[in-house]
Formats: sequence, C-alpha cells, structure tokens
Amino acid sequence: MPNAVLDVERCQPERCDRGICLARIKCPVKALWQEDPYDVPFLSGGRCNGCSVCVLVCPAKAIHMS
Repeated sequence: MPNAVLDVERCQPERCDRGICLARIKCPVKALWQEDPYDVPFLSGGRCNGCSVCVLVCPAKAIHMS
C-alpha cells in the first residue's frame, strides 16, 4: 500500500490558513502533526492508510504518494 511522503523543502505552512497545515486537518487518520502553527508538519508514515487526501489538499503540493 502506498504511503504519503512529505517534501519538507516544498512545504510552505504560510500558504495554509493561519499556518495550520490543511493536510493535517483533513487527514482522516491524523498521520500529520505540527508543533506550532507555521511549523513544517511531521508525517508518521506508519499511521498513513494511503487514502491520498493530503496530496489533494496540500496547497504547496509538498506531499506525494510512494
């Protein structure tokens, strides 16, 4: 099953509303988390279920499936 991969070089939290990662909000299994707004989120690949919602909603296109 494919898992989400976050490209930290492409991630731009400032493009999300109030710096809160949109992909984190939309992820049904909460595989992404942020310490604080405007921080680059972390991705727990072990929690990812491969649904690819995060890929669709990330405004910076910083997430892909692998």
